[in-house]
Amino acid sequence: MTETDPKVPRRQFTKVLTWTGLAALAGGVVMFLRARLSGNFPPRVVAQVGEIPVGGSKIFTYPTDMEPCILLRPASDTYVAYSRLCTHASCPIFYQAGEDRLNCPCHGGSFSVADGAVLAGPPPRPLPRILIESRGSDLVATGIAGS
Repeated sequence: MTETDPKVPRRQFTKVLTWTGLAALAGGVVMFLRARLSGNFPPRVVAQVGEIPVGGSKIFTYPTDMEPCILLRPASDTYVAYSRLCTHASCPIFYQAGEDRLNCPCHGGSFSVADGAVLAGPPPRPLPRILIESRGSDLVATGIAGS
């Protein structure tokens, strides 16, 4: 008696599985890069005007819920925001209001509050700046500078 059960050889199954996985990965990379390079990020309310005291800060996420950022109020009429991940080893940075700088405790890196420029340590590039607009009483993140 012969068996009529059609079997897929192991090698063919592995090839199909591999190509399907690679196609899915490529599609995800294309969608991610398209959003990142176009700079078309959805606006998001991150705070209210006056919510943060002068010399204070607030942690938020932008453009996704997985990317931590920090909103700073260095002067009464000035708000700036940056990615909260150090450009050296992706450690979280902390605001030092008295020193007017953002410090990374991992390897001693520090960044300027004014423009995110590297002041000290091993970070290879400035912090990505989050674009902030005041819309009525809302402070809205609208994009990432240079994206």
